[in-house]
Amino acid sequence: MTGLHAVINAAIDDYRCEVQPEQQTPAGLTDRITEYLASSGYNLHPTVTVPADPRTTP
Repeated sequence: MTGLHAVINAAIDDYRCEVQPEQQTPAGLTDRITEYLASSGYNLHPTVTVPADPRTTP
């Protein structure tokens, strides 16, 4: 297991232990993983740029 996998697994385990099952959400888990990765020194940035919708751009 790499360091990256260990950090992600720790975030998942902590989330499942600290958040009641009925309150767990995919977004909450994603936020927890993001927090753990950032605090462990991983550089986080989006890999895909989504262009603005031209219908909503003034």
